[in-house]
This record gives sequence, C-alpha cells and structure tokens, in this order.
Amino acid sequence: MSVDAKDVGSGKESMPAQISGESIDVAFNVKYLIDILKTAQSPEIQMQLNGALAPVIFQPLGGVNATFLVMPVQLRA
Repeated sequence: MSVDAKDVGSGKESMPAQISGESIDVAFNVKYLIDILKTAQSPEIQMQLNGALAPVIFQPLGGVNATFLVMPVQLRA
C-alpha cells in the first residue's frame, strides 16, 4: 500500500495478502479506509473489487459482522 497526500506527505507499507485475479491499481480517500479499520475491529479484511473505478466491498473476517462499500477515486497520471 502507498499513500500520497498533498499537504501531509507520502509513505509505503507492505503487508501479507492472498490475491486472486489480475493486478490493478486502485485509489481511495484514506479517511474512509481509516473509518473501516477502526469500525471493523479485525486483523483481517476481505476486499472485493472488479475494476479500478468500480465500487469496492470490504468485509472484516472475524470481529464486527459488517459490509462496507467504498467508491474509489480516479488516479491521475
């Protein structure tokens, strides 16, 4: 994962993941992801997506029984 915030800075972090399907680049408003992580209360989250601009479903594996739907933002070249 990487972040690049205009007023704050940038960073990169690696984490283990089980990935199936093609590799794609997708971007989100980081505030929405932080809200999901705080609410989910789970060390593992399943992420289901169909494309870089399609809605993405996040579901905690364990912890809170919830489904989160987030719209990605468009990446600029």
